[in-house]
Amino acid sequence: MIGIIVVAHFGLADKFLEAAEKIVRKKPENIIAISVDPGKDTIIINQEIMRALKKVDGNDGILILTDMFGGTPCNMSLPFLKEGKVEVLTGLNLPMIIELLDVRHKDKSLAQLAQHVLALGQKHICLPSEILHKKMTNEKM
Repeated sequence: MIGIIVVAHFGLADKFLEAAEKIVRKKPENIIAISVDPGKDTIIINQEIMRALKKVDGNDGILILTDMFGGTPCNMSLPFLKEGKVEVLTGLNLPMIIELLDVRHKDKSLAQLAQHVLALGQKHICLPSEILHKKMTNEKM
């Protein structure tokens, strides 16, 4: 099973996992949340990520999700990138976590899972006004 680590600012990682668990009604397996809080020493964060990597490593790879590219959670995760073993995906949103609770048990490699979750996350970023306008225009035809 591919391991998942969520690294985000101010308890956001825990909240994403909590929300996804309530929506899917499924206890997350092999997923660890790490919070990057103000004043938390980077050495501590680094140690937490290293411990999490060891804990979720099932030899199928590890996907680290962070809230935004360039932020401390991302910057602290990037040194752990290892082709075919550890991937980092930024721009975390709730649909990505929900999908991970269901999809990672299927026959996907780490690279395939990362691409799948990336595409899904991007798909769920939208302007509803554009979607509704397009729908209303099509209904008038």
